[in-house]
Amino acid sequence: MKKLTLLLLTLTVITACDVEPLDPAYTQGGGNQGGGTGSESADLTMSVYELDTQINVVFFGIPLETITNSDLNIANDKIISGTNALSAEGSPFETENIIITRNSSGQIINDKSVNPSGVTTNETIITYTNGVVSNITYEYYGDDEDDYNYNFTYDGNIITRTEVGSTISTQFTVDNSDRVIKKESFDGDFSIQTETIAYDTAGNITSSTTTGETQSNTTYQFDDETNPLKVIYEDNYILTFLKDDYSDEIGGQIAQFLSTNNWNGATFDGTAFNFDLEYNSAGRIESRVIAYDFGPELSFEFNERFSYVN
Repeated sequence: MKKLTLLLLTLTVITACDVEPLDPAYTQGGGNQGGGTGSESADLTMSVYELDTQINVVFFGIPLETITNSDLNIANDKIISGTNALSAEGSPFETENIIITRNSSGQIINDKSVNPSGVTTNETIITYTNGVVSNITYEYYGDDEDDYNYNFTYDGNIITRTEVGSTISTQFTVDNSDRVIKKESFDGDFSIQTETIAYDTAGNITSSTTTGETQSNTTYQFDDETNPLKVIYEDNYILTFLKDDYSDEIGGQIAQFLSTNNWNGATFDGTAFNFDLEYNSAGRIESRVIAYDFGPELSFEFNERFSYVN
């Protein structure tokens, strides 16, 4: 069930929130608590980002619900700590602390979750070679099935990810503006899934098209206001995607976290969804509700709240 939840929750990027860029060639140019509070000025310095998710899915005829509440503390446009609370199938919430460790160069080398008893439940270990990421290892101590060990190589504008013990590899292609324009996964030499990304001149994703094991076509809409999440996530633009499953689509992550303006709607295979955004008097986004209803077997909702300081 955990694996299914992770595959559905493609928009949620909680861990590895501000790891340094993978390669110089790909470099992108704690305060008030509670959502929707802070300065009404044009300043866009965030202090807290809250992201609550609710997923309802029917799995082999059984209705299941998963709720996650995440609070991330931000200083100097970087996530420094946070908490993550999870409730699955009606169980009580289990809250864990997010602990981030950096090396002397400021690069994150460990990102782990610790439960109230002080026990580490999962952690991500990042290894650098000559200042660039060469390996990412994830350990979920409750279930070895969810562990992974990724190695990375670089060739021009292509990053290749290989997984230890697997025949599947994934290539990420970036353009001259250091943006991912294609994600393609292979089983051996055979291409099994490709996602192609397009952007507009403002820096917003306009569409993502997936072929292979998954077939989808998504277009994205935005407002005219500055997306405050972009400055927090852009210094690790590519790494945002490197920890995902090969079958995960990345278009939604780009729209939510890395586009210039605030994502306010999408059309999935011809079905349009408009999101509910609220702003303060300076035009800064204070909250957003991203809701999808694909029928009785699948729906999910993301509630975001943004807090700022001067």
